[in-house]
Amino acid sequence: LMSAKYNLICEQATTFNFSFQVKNGNTPWDLTNYTGTMTVRPFVGASNTTLVASTANGRMTLGSGGNVTVTVDATTTGAISPGRYSYDLVLTSSGTVTRLLEGKFTVTGAVTL
Repeated sequence: LMSAKYNLICEQATTFNFSFQVKNGNTPWDLTNYTGTMTVRPFVGASNTTLVASTANGRMTLGSGGNVTVTVDATTTGAISPGRYSYDLVLTSSGTVTRLLEGKFTVTGAVTL
């Protein structure tokens, strides 16, 4: 399973919500016993982290039928400077890490913060 390229746009100072379904062919993944992490950095290989959404910090939920939802509150997105970042999203189960998505994470500027 190769990761898919998918670019995301986050409007600064708004609630960021992103959902997708993980399937193997037509069969949704059983995400029982999986954890997930989406990491946003200024660029691939950067040591500093712009944003982390994970099952551990409550910003990612893994639902039935292979559904993955990322939700980041407006206060958190308001603290991110407008610009282009890079992200990837991985799911982990029994020590096996699978990168599902990767791409650009663009934050558009807000007038109202």
